[in-house]
Amino acid sequence: MRLDLSRTWTDAAGMIRANLDVVSGLAGMFVLLPGILSAWLLPEPVAKHGKATLSDLLAANSAYVSAHWPSMAMSAIIVAFGSLALLALLIHRSRPTVAEALRIALFALPAYVLANLLQSMIVLGGLMALVLPGVYLIARMICIAPVAAAESQRNPVMILMRSFALTRGNGWRIVLLLAVILAVAVVLTSAISSVAGITAKLLLPPDLARLALIIVSGLAETALAVVLLAVSAAVYHQVGSAEPAPH
Repeated sequence: MRLDLSRTWTDAAGMIRANLDVVSGLAGMFVLLPGILSAWLLPEPVAKHGKATLSDLLAANSAYVSAHWPSMAMSAIIVAFGSLALLALLIHRSRPTVAEALRIALFALPAYVLANLLQSMIVLGGLMALVLPGVYLIARMICIAPVAAAESQRNPVMILMRSFALTRGNGWRIVLLLAVILAVAVVLTSAISSVAGITAKLLLPPDLARLALIIVSGLAETALAVVLLAVSAAVYHQVGSAEPAPH
């Protein structure tokens, strides 16, 4: 099925508007708050000055992750749980309550986390080979979270295969959609962060200014995460309606 990008965006925006209160609550609790706490409590990565090679950047990033992976992993799992709950509310056929959506997310979480790890390794391989294959693979796996949240699939490999099946023939169209969304997000986030940064530094002491910037950045990142989740739900809803889920 050929993906209608205009319909995808309209459906995604409609999902957010129709469920704004619940979406805001779940995103605030499971995406915004963990992000703020992680940014506040974890030390900032040391920036490399001068001519840093790609190997230097990768080594520095690897060292940072090795030092702080327990906190980062916990934050990522909380965000994954909230994302699944939000998607269950948006697209699960049973039209669950918030409590039921949280239960669905809990049962789907282990397989989704494993599928995400597999996705990361696959995408990393594509990015290391050439950039475009990695970007294309991201698009083909956009339905991983919706599949985990909406279908009773507990095999992480099957979740990946299901996403590939759903997005067959639409990979580059999804790449285009994601590129437009991310480009707009970068422009808006940069403008908001610049204004907030200047204002905070002028009006607040250093620690409060840093906290204010973390909150503003967290709000922007949470908004982008919600939009991307809604887009993934809209893609799944559009292409999934033409192909029944495997049993």
